[in-house]
Amino acid sequence: MVLLLFCIIFLCLRRGAFFSKSFCVGGTASGIMVVGVFIQFLRLCGLFFYSQCWKLVGEWFILDSLRGFMCIITVIVAGISVICSDKDLSLKVGLFRVGFELCIYLIMLICVLSFTVSRWIEFYFFFESSLVPTFLLILGWGYQPERLQAGVFILMYTVCGSFPLLMVLLWYYMELGRDCFCVSMLVSGGQRIKELGLIGMRWVLLMLGFFIKLPVYFFHGWLPKAHVEAPLSGSMILAGVLLKLGGYGVIRMIAVFGMSLWLTNVVVVSVAIVGGFICSILCLVQRDVKALIAYSSIGHIGMSLGGILSCLKRGVDSGIWMMFSHGLCSPCLFCLAAVSYSACNSRSVIIRKGFLVIFPFLSIFWFVFSSLNIGCPPSVNFLSEVLLVARILRIRKFFIFFLGMLSFVGGVYCINLYTMVNHGLSRVFLISKTILGERHMVIMVLCIVVLFLGGLVFDLV
Repeated sequence: MVLLLFCIIFLCLRRGAFFSKSFCVGGTASGIMVVGVFIQFLRLCGLFFYSQCWKLVGEWFILDSLRGFMCIITVIVAGISVICSDKDLSLKVGLFRVGFELCIYLIMLICVLSFTVSRWIEFYFFFESSLVPTFLLILGWGYQPERLQAGVFILMYTVCGSFPLLMVLLWYYMELGRDCFCVSMLVSGGQRIKELGLIGMRWVLLMLGFFIKLPVYFFHGWLPKAHVEAPLSGSMILAGVLLKLGGYGVIRMIAVFGMSLWLTNVVVVSVAIVGGFICSILCLVQRDVKALIAYSSIGHIGMSLGGILSCLKRGVDSGIWMMFSHGLCSPCLFCLAAVSYSACNSRSVIIRKGFLVIFPFLSIFWFVFSSLNIGCPPSVNFLSEVLLVARILRIRKFFIFFLGMLSFVGGVYCINLYTMVNHGLSRVFLISKTILGERHMVIMVLCIVVLFLGGLVFDLV
């Protein structure tokens, strides 16, 4: 039902049938209906972490609340990316246009298959296959000559991290004789897994591929380059969907292998949170808007990973909600950055100033999404962040200093981003025309409704 409603909105937006105010209202109303059905779906499914599985195609594909949640996010973000990339599509003709859309749809299909497959080997295949259309999207439709370097970075990081993951998965398959992802089907194999042990080097090798995909600090070198050189749709999908593949893999591995709070978890959480704080400091000195938004993702991912590795039910749920809120907020920020780029032809925050005077409506969206990125109440961002802090402190009390500084610096660079872009005197000639189209406004209003009203109705506590 949710996917059907969203597909109707998507087709109307893509066909240009809604270039009227009445359809804008109708599109927003339909979006609110999607949110309502989505909320009811989550309430009916119940828990995220240990939920009932429904077989879709034999035993090849299964569905539970977490898988359904991830699939819905994937479809929504992929649709949003195509809708907001209409300007990029208009510049492409023939095979270039077809290939552009094909890459986006292929990424969406691969991610949906990755979330629904029931076995480790199939998951690994689709997990790695997502790299191919992403690489082609960056290499073929990137804006700068440095896109080749960005493509090589993401290729080398992903391949080098995923090969040890494959080795560990094959080793466990040989020892257990099964490779099912469904928790309810591992009753007999769970004790055997604990007997084999997963502490130490095996744990590191198993999680390395997921940490690179998230990415965790020390493995984030590819992320700023990929975001900066990717087209708008590529940046939106990277932030909204592909980063969530790593988080999904960590959640499933924790459930399947029956992990508890080990010392290794504490070390990884420490690196993630301290690294998120360092990247937040780097955001204060960034002059490229897309690089700033990319570095901000590492701080949110670090907090989300901390909640997941706490191995507490509420910690895992809060980490999932943090990924959800980041999956909607960050793509909209990239969309605003691309829209602003069309007015001044520069990504530098030193040059692009004075939008508040010429484009006040655009500045409103900058303010709202900057506030959401901080975590203003009563949004999902705020509630998930509060619950994550509470769960992470259950791991170790000394995290309170870095969590406090991470939240403070996060607020500083978001306010700084809004101020530098919208206030001051512009140093270039801004194109005084409508740069924020109706399709952009409908999508952003829908995301605002989900993130703000979702905080009032989602059962987070």
